[in-house]
Amino acid sequence: MTHDRFTHPSRRSLLAWGGAGAFTAAAVSIGTGTASAATHPTPGSALLVPSPRLDLNSASDKWIREKPLRDSTILQSFGYDNANGHIYLAQVTQGGLKLAGESAAVSATDRNRNGDLTITKWDLSGNTLGYMYLRGFGHGMSIGVEPAGGTAYLWTETDGQTVPDPVHPKDPEKETSRGRRLARFPFVNGRVLDYGSAGLATHQPVPGTSTYTASVDPVYGRLAIRFRDTDGAFVFQVHDLDLARLGVWTQPLASLREPSLTAVAGWPLTTYGSPFLQGYAVVGRYLYMLHGNSYNSVQNINGQDTVISQPGVGNTFITSVNLTTGALDPAPPVPFKETVNPAHTATAYTLDYREPEGLGVYVPDPAKPGVFQIGMGFASGDAGARVATIYGKAGLIQPS
Repeated sequence: MTHDRFTHPSRRSLLAWGGAGAFTAAAVSIGTGTASAATHPTPGSALLVPSPRLDLNSASDKWIREKPLRDSTILQSFGYDNANGHIYLAQVTQGGLKLAGESAAVSATDRNRNGDLTITKWDLSGNTLGYMYLRGFGHGMSIGVEPAGGTAYLWTETDGQTVPDPVHPKDPEKETSRGRRLARFPFVNGRVLDYGSAGLATHQPVPGTSTYTASVDPVYGRLAIRFRDTDGAFVFQVHDLDLARLGVWTQPLASLREPSLTAVAGWPLTTYGSPFLQGYAVVGRYLYMLHGNSYNSVQNINGQDTVISQPGVGNTFITSVNLTTGALDPAPPVPFKETVNPAHTATAYTLDYREPEGLGVYVPDPAKPGVFQIGMGFASGDAGARVATIYGKAGLIQPS
């Protein structure tokens, strides 16, 4: 593995800990992850025992660089089958394909609206071993992988609902889809699986909620889920994987509203805007979030269109949250110190498009599950010919 450049804001960066609406000229503003009354417990569960924490500022290593997926669209997420040495990657199905049961080729616009997904199976070097198509599932922002013998069961969103695109909310041609339920199913090479298929196990853990995604904690045997609560807020919950498989959702180990990365700048003044959440993972008592946008992305800041992800730098941040408290861990430093959480990274900065896409938990030796690493996904390449890259971090800080 080789090192790529890793950066963080300079020592003159300011960091402000406050509510979601806070904004200063040169600040990281994080909305606190207070508990949602509709989701039962608050952070602080004693069931989440002390566990190692990823060193967000450790070096980033190149694991896989610019490999093609089954389809030519952008990578959305990925997850590891650590028992069998495979990676499963999700993307929206490309336009122009005619799948089984379809009378004609389907356009990219309709694939997005329908929530059609493509799953690619890789080996650990990024060589394609198989694929699967999911129709009517959603957008694929996160995917959970649960090995069972030689088979991998995938946890994904399903029951896709057409919604406006967050970047172009008024453009019907860019409408997308988000799943209203969770699904668990075995990966079957070459299969086309539809929402509503006989035998497809689906779940709605909290009644009345929507926009579900999932991620598996392979070290502690848990399922992390993210959904939109009845009051419109996004919530993370952590469940015992065995209970989730049985459809028991009334005993979450942790539950908190999603902390939001609302405004970031450094010194000299570099505006990073409000980076999108692009993936998450849970290991033990820690939630990790990946935020960022593709190079040259623009947001309106103080009434002015501003490039928030400069080529060669980007606005990719990785954050760790202690699920027992709902607070950033490590805690944000006092002003004029290094910004270590959220940690800005220019990993894979030479990619020509570079949009962060997904986090995955990699366990190099299944006999030593406590020694884990976390991979960060990136999409690159020209439109219509996207490729996927994974860089990873291995530095761990043991509990004191």
